[in-house]
Amino acid sequence: MLWAAGSAAAVAAPAESPGVADLDIAELVRVRLSPFDVAANLDRGYLAAHAVSASRFDAPIRELPFAVQAFNEAFIRDQKPQGLFDVARYSPGVTYRSNDFNEGSANLAIRGFAVSQVPGAHQVLRDGFVGPSVFDLTSAARIEIVKGPSSFLYGQVAPGGIVNVISKSPLPKPFAELELGVGSYGRYRVAADAGTPLGPDLALRVVAAHDQDIHYWYPYDAHTSTVAPSLRWTPDRRVSVTLKAEQYRKIESPQLMQKPAYGRQAGLVPTEADPNLVGVSVPGLPDDWNSMSDVDYRRSDSTGASAWVDIEASEHWHLRAGYSRLRFEVDALFSGNLGMANNTTFLQGRRLRRQDYTNHAESFAVDGVGRYRFDGASLRLLLGAQTLRRRFDNTAGQAPNDPALGSNPTASPLPLWDLRDPATWNRHVDIPLGTLTESRADGRLHQVDRSAHAGATLGLLGDDLLLLAGLRYTAARAQLDDRLAGTTQPFSTHEVTPQYGALLRLTPEWSLFASYARSFVPVAQLLNRPDGTRAPALPTRGSGWDLGVKAELLGGRATATATVFDLRNRNAVNDLAQTDSAGNITIYNVQSGQQRSRGFEVDATLLPAAGWQVYLAYSRIDARIVEYGGNDAALLARDPATLTTAERVNYKNARLLHGARLQMSAPHLFNVWLRHDFAGGLYLAGGAHVVRDQTLLPDSPASSRQSYGLVDALAGYAWTGGGRRMSVELSGKNLLDEHYRPSQSTRSRPREFLLAFRTAW
Repeated sequence: MLWAAGSAAAVAAPAESPGVADLDIAELVRVRLSPFDVAANLDRGYLAAHAVSASRFDAPIRELPFAVQAFNEAFIRDQKPQGLFDVARYSPGVTYRSNDFNEGSANLAIRGFAVSQVPGAHQVLRDGFVGPSVFDLTSAARIEIVKGPSSFLYGQVAPGGIVNVISKSPLPKPFAELELGVGSYGRYRVAADAGTPLGPDLALRVVAAHDQDIHYWYPYDAHTSTVAPSLRWTPDRRVSVTLKAEQYRKIESPQLMQKPAYGRQAGLVPTEADPNLVGVSVPGLPDDWNSMSDVDYRRSDSTGASAWVDIEASEHWHLRAGYSRLRFEVDALFSGNLGMANNTTFLQGRRLRRQDYTNHAESFAVDGVGRYRFDGASLRLLLGAQTLRRRFDNTAGQAPNDPALGSNPTASPLPLWDLRDPATWNRHVDIPLGTLTESRADGRLHQVDRSAHAGATLGLLGDDLLLLAGLRYTAARAQLDDRLAGTTQPFSTHEVTPQYGALLRLTPEWSLFASYARSFVPVAQLLNRPDGTRAPALPTRGSGWDLGVKAELLGGRATATATVFDLRNRNAVNDLAQTDSAGNITIYNVQSGQQRSRGFEVDATLLPAAGWQVYLAYSRIDARIVEYGGNDAALLARDPATLTTAERVNYKNARLLHGARLQMSAPHLFNVWLRHDFAGGLYLAGGAHVVRDQTLLPDSPASSRQSYGLVDALAGYAWTGGGRRMSVELSGKNLLDEHYRPSQSTRSRPREFLLAFRTAW
């Protein structure tokens, strides 16, 4: 609840289903808070006190030697999120990184590094397990973002950090909430959240939602549905069993795709007459334009279930054994073309393509947390092991081009579109699916990771000095099946990833912290190099340090974290797309020598006065490819006239990518969100998300970088009637109607409003 004095603030509380933070003392006694569950009852409004994702057990954020942002249910609800990025963007240094139009909506970048670096790898975590790439936030109770390499805790993760979405859990009291919303461009939304005890030691909760998206673009239609039941059994105070499941579906008919864009220069180096226009959209197309046809669609399905048992083994030790199973699939048919034949044409060739991504993930995990306290000292131990099995299937096919027309994207069996002439925009497609040819992308990846980790946090000087150290050993085995070529490529590797941290409390209000860690991602992939050679990919290895300060002021009503950091990532895979004479899109891969991200971040949450809440965040980041191919300096020093054909390809890439900024990285990100609850039930909230000089693609020209500011607002009124809490809210998003690209492959949403009525009892 909000930090506020008097009963007026309580009257102003909007109708919403309860969380742990809303339970009274008698009800809290019935909720067994495992050390593996976050203590959300200590939150005050937006101010989150604890987190679990930075240590795998519940701990005060002010005692963690890392930069951590925790967005609780109160904050998530006020954002009216369409997707994960609507909330995660408030974390400093986080951008959207949707790279493939079928990879889902959860691929973020933290400090410039994508959270998913290889096909089939998990995007985000869900309750600490492998998470899906598509999901709804209706069932989310908390989103925690931990900065820096976290392989010690979670195995294969990128060096930027991790995102963990914590789902809602059953409560020991009956409750229900219903929300109805109608909005701009025909949007509507229905959501329900209900729970009840089924006995003295058994509780059930079910969350469900249906959302019809806006009809702004033409042609476009999309709706989503989700249902997420959960069950908790607590036979005694020492044992609890939790079961959770979620099914999510999104149907798009057709889907919304990015506008067609130009590409690189034809020559070896860009010139004024032959410029590099990678990622630059074809001009003149209206904002509501979509390139899809009447047969195109995209179906995204995610089904997951997880279970864990918590046991209080002794006075000092708690154990958790968990299991998770996940399947998510994206099936798409699309005829729009994303590329142009050259950098001056307005003629667009079109190809009918079908692609199906199917991911399976199965996790087994065991963790133990031990706590000991001595005179003036404390010790917390973490021991664990995990097995993760993944299978990633990619099936693709497309109607072939006319080979006589070569690799020109206008070599299409479909009628050409003149993007200046709407009369040519024929959206009828009658090519039989049986004529689609197999793609070189057809393949299957099997991977098994086995790991064990051990860590300790030692508290000295009455816990004013906290020292953390941990190690994780990971052994990965994989098999890559190329169905088109009929070949199989095995992979195996192993790695030890350490993590170290220290936090010194200078005063009750101020602390200094430092951390260092390494990350590790085995890349089970055959590199298809631009020079025509193929080779197994090397694992990507990252490392990084943070040095910062934490503050807790105003009697705990204000918290802040400021940190400087430096991250390095070696052997990252860069993808380059080209179209061959048959119309097939070939993805070439180059493992860069090194990427680097360094900068400064600060975030703060304040409850400065009765009824007021403020969240602020800012990041200044320089994220670049510092070495593209491993010998950039020597290659770029060569006389282009002396280069072979293969060397010319590498030279052209190095000229564009050496020293280039990382994809969707932004030197400046600023966020602010405020809320004020008035006496009598009225509440207002609003904020801004400001992006400066953001890079779309590493090889995009500097002229394509974007700067924009988003302004959102919320006005609501809450009251109680007939024993029910009710509220009505009007929210507005993108009030300035900015036109921008959330990622290089996605489109911005227009100014839109949503009027919602909510009742809870």
